[in-house]
Amino acid sequence: MIRKSKIRWVLLSLWPLLLLTASSGFCQDKITLPCEVMESSEALKSSMGKLNGVRYVLLHHANAADRETLSKWLKARSGTEVKFTFDRKEYKGILCRLAYCFGRGLLIYTADVRPMKRDIIDVTLPLTP
Repeated sequence: MIRKSKIRWVLLSLWPLLLLTASSGFCQDKITLPCEVMESSEALKSSMGKLNGVRYVLLHHANAADRETLSKWLKARSGTEVKFTFDRKEYKGILCRLAYCFGRGLLIYTADVRPMKRDIIDVTLPLTP
C-alpha cells in the first residue's frame, strides 16, 4: 500500500513537468514565421467597391529551416485568415497557396501598408481551426 505522503511527493515532483507541458511551447495554436516579400501591389482600384483598397504580397519563407513548415501549412490551410507584422504593427489578411509556385503564398489584405521586395514580415499562422 502506497502512503499518502509518497503520493503527495510524487505529485509535487511532477508539478513543474505538468506546467511545462501546459505551456504555450507544447500547446501552440499558432506559429510565427519570418517571410520574405517577393512582390507587392499598390491598392487596387475597381468599379466594384468591395475590391477597392485590396492589396497583395507574394511571399515565401525567409529562412531555409522554415521552408517545409510553410509549405505544409499552405497545403493544409490555404485561404485562412492570418496576422502579419510589418514595421512593428500587426495587420490581418488571408494567406492562400499558389499551387504552381512551390512554397509561395499570396497574402491578400486591405491595410494601408506596402512591404517592398526583400522586406521581411512576420506571419502568424493558426494551427487550429
